[in-house]
Amino acid sequence: MTISDMIHGFKVIRKSDLPETDSTAWIFEHEKTGARVFFLQNDDDNKVFSISFRTPPVDDTGVAHIVEHSTLCGSRKYPLKEPFVELVKGSLNTFLNAMTYPDKTMYPVASRNDKDFQNLMDVYLDAVFYPNMRENPQILMQEGWHYEIETPDEPLTYSGVVYNEMKGALSAPDDLLESRIMTSLYPDTTYGYESGGDPEAIPQLTQEMFVDFHSKYYHPSNSYIYLYGDLDIEEKLAYLDAEYLSHFDRIEVASQIDRQPSFAALKRVAKEYPVSKDEETAEKTFLSLNWVVGESLDVVDMMGLEILEHALLRTPAAPLRKALIDARIGKDVDSNFEEDMLQPFFSIIVSNSEIDRADTFYELVMATLKKLADEGLDRTLMEASLNLLEFRLRESDFGSAPKGLIYGIRAMKTWLYDGEPEEVLRYEKILQAMKEGLDNGYFEGLIRKYFLQNTHATLLTLAPSQTMAAEREAEQEQELAAKKAALSEQEIADIIAATKALKERQQSPETEEALATIPVLKLSDIRREAYELPLKELDLAGTKVLFSDVETHGIVYLTLFFDAQTVPQEQLPYAFLLSEIIGSVDTKDHSYAELANLKNLHTGGITYDIVTYTKNGEPDSCAPKFKIKAKVLKEKLPELLQLLQEILTQSRFTDKKRVRELLEQEQAAMELNLQRSAHQVVASRLAGYLSPAGRYADEGGLPFYQFVKEFLADFDAGMEKMQVVFAELLPKLFNSNRLILSLTERESDYKAFADVFAAFQQELCHTDFPAQAYRWELAARNEGLTSSSRVQYVGQGANFLKLGYSFTGVMHVLETLLRYDYFWTKIRVQGGAYGAFTSFNRNGMMYFGSYRDPNLAETLDVFAGTADYIRNFEASEREMDKFIIGTMSGIDTPLTPQMKGSAAATCWLRGITKADRQKSREQILDARQQDIRNLAGLVEDCMAQKVLCVFGGQQKIEENQAVFGEVRPAL
Repeated sequence: MTISDMIHGFKVIRKSDLPETDSTAWIFEHEKTGARVFFLQNDDDNKVFSISFRTPPVDDTGVAHIVEHSTLCGSRKYPLKEPFVELVKGSLNTFLNAMTYPDKTMYPVASRNDKDFQNLMDVYLDAVFYPNMRENPQILMQEGWHYEIETPDEPLTYSGVVYNEMKGALSAPDDLLESRIMTSLYPDTTYGYESGGDPEAIPQLTQEMFVDFHSKYYHPSNSYIYLYGDLDIEEKLAYLDAEYLSHFDRIEVASQIDRQPSFAALKRVAKEYPVSKDEETAEKTFLSLNWVVGESLDVVDMMGLEILEHALLRTPAAPLRKALIDARIGKDVDSNFEEDMLQPFFSIIVSNSEIDRADTFYELVMATLKKLADEGLDRTLMEASLNLLEFRLRESDFGSAPKGLIYGIRAMKTWLYDGEPEEVLRYEKILQAMKEGLDNGYFEGLIRKYFLQNTHATLLTLAPSQTMAAEREAEQEQELAAKKAALSEQEIADIIAATKALKERQQSPETEEALATIPVLKLSDIRREAYELPLKELDLAGTKVLFSDVETHGIVYLTLFFDAQTVPQEQLPYAFLLSEIIGSVDTKDHSYAELANLKNLHTGGITYDIVTYTKNGEPDSCAPKFKIKAKVLKEKLPELLQLLQEILTQSRFTDKKRVRELLEQEQAAMELNLQRSAHQVVASRLAGYLSPAGRYADEGGLPFYQFVKEFLADFDAGMEKMQVVFAELLPKLFNSNRLILSLTERESDYKAFADVFAAFQQELCHTDFPAQAYRWELAARNEGLTSSSRVQYVGQGANFLKLGYSFTGVMHVLETLLRYDYFWTKIRVQGGAYGAFTSFNRNGMMYFGSYRDPNLAETLDVFAGTADYIRNFEASEREMDKFIIGTMSGIDTPLTPQMKGSAAATCWLRGITKADRQKSREQILDARQQDIRNLAGLVEDCMAQKVLCVFGGQQKIEENQAVFGEVRPAL
């Protein structure tokens, strides 16, 4: 192919090398429609396809978000109710989802299997261009919103998946804050609207508005098609043209993003967020100073601002962060640089503050920024932040997300606004400009340009209100009551009939003919042999080394597992405290700020955590570890080990001011994370009811939050006690006895590691401390944890090993079945929750959970009915194969080098052999209908234990008080 060639209806516009992604970049344009195609050609077998549309909302109804959900509810070729779910059940995808942004909607898929990849592309393309949502109003009712009433005497209510999702999302104060910030900064453009949907506005969306939005924006002329990986591009272009694009004509789509005119001066905005009536309001206000900063097309300044954000606000050495913390304006400082939009914004946020500190906050930020711009930024600080960004760009490790997917999302930062998609991926020249900027005043210039001289700014306060939630619910009840009162008997009957018809549709099984339209792979497409997790057990002067020989492109991944069984039970809160603050305090030779700079200059990051491991098949086993993870370029390994040695053996915990700051930041972070990760809190509490390892781990959750609160309430006494306990703990934890290393790198580099590790090893304590016994009272507390949330997170579980059952790989198939069949239908589709999930672990833990769920008792009833569903489960051979293939998609997630080493070490620590993994794999691949049914008794016995925990709204939990052993505020 050469420039200007016509290939199956596409004109070759541009070709260029893109070494940063090991790719050749191609740009095509479809002549008939104007559809754009960006292809990154390389040898990665994890192929990615995405089709995106520019979808700027013009109101708060969430229409862009609801259309995103609804396109995947059946189409011309695939006339099922839920083709998306059928795909998940039976695909080997490595990614399958859709995402709504403030100005675009993306539909990406990825797979390593060629046939599967083509199937995914076809289902998604048919979904976006020919969705059933245009003709079937029940899809808007289900995915968006509808009035719900089953008998004439009942009150009218709202329900719908997105409606409930956004009730949950905007219950979290940080999500609500970001929404209010955008409204304040962009009052005249699309960015001023909530693209996800505001629950108060979602019921204004009509079927006509819904279809009109799709008609306007979901057209090839408004599309951005992205392909990545080792694939035949000419074949894909021929397919795109023949099957889809050639059936459309080029049109003008008015989807351009208007620019918000700059403000002449700073604007002040005051908003509120709801807290429960029992929650304290003192020092719970958020203060945010926000600027619109340039345009995403300016890729140089965007990287400059990313580095500046880290240097100013996201490291312990950050001078602006330090100034705000020192001034006691709030307990924690955060920032948000949102660049996935034409006009990005930059926010500095102080949490746990008061409204009357807003002026002081503003003045201090501006004065500190002026001082930094005038006097110059610290060279070492800037080098450290730049080094960390460069490390991450070169590493390209995005965990389980395919890197091709991340490249595609990044490309939209310029492509969506008519820039070149590859430009944002070319980081070498920009990095060079950043390095030169260290010497030519570039970063100081950024501060002046975007902060000091920029009047397009808002100072926003978000204050807690104990009455807001109740007032909002009462207002909605009155509004719905008035609506019902205004309805005629016939109109009420019509809503009852519509509710019934929707439920009947949701409960009706798919026809065999419809199911047969979804392409399914063959079981023979899946290898029977478990993938190797490379691991050698080595000995390094008495230290066990779990070595994984993997190509890491010069990066060393090191994890240290120190034995935490030496910590006495009463000192566990202090061990968790140590894991949170170590590395953030002074050492004998360096201040904590200097340490932060050294870490960012020489490494790709160091993290500290306490984790517990159970032995395979032993539910009451508990092997707690103090886990330190680090990554570093191999030539910087000596600096990493020197830094770790200094932190572990020379840290000073005597600075009262610093310890108080860290405790207050920890408290603020836990309060924010609770709303965002409530399902994880529920799962942790349940595990803590049921097993020693679960209880040990849960001590780092809600009990640790209480410990931090009490420490701060009597700080001087807390400091005194901490000094005594830390003096005892440090030698017990950072001890050479029973230390285990996980090391991932090339075998040819191992000797260099062994040579430099010896000095580190010698500095550790060598006294052998005895293992401690933990005496937990394990009992089902069945807590109802109340909050201001408008939705619930419902959890129920038990330990099946303790009930006499054994683990089998068939349980993983059951996980897929429940998540995408029974729970999907009952809890998401019919119940209106955002999601529901289940897990069966080798340690015996069985967990059912719901996420952003409007219900409570109804969801527990669904859980209670699971055994009957399993007992009566029926599936054709084809459907059974589909569930197995979908299960294997999760089992065979492609692993990055770091993930391979981590998985190998985890299996070793838990005593999971390759034979165990092979047996489980074969049980999955050989699973049949009767194997699923055989698990009904296990699930029934687990549910009979009545072990549950729920986080949710105060009113809903109090209405269901009888199911709980204890009802209390979550915080």
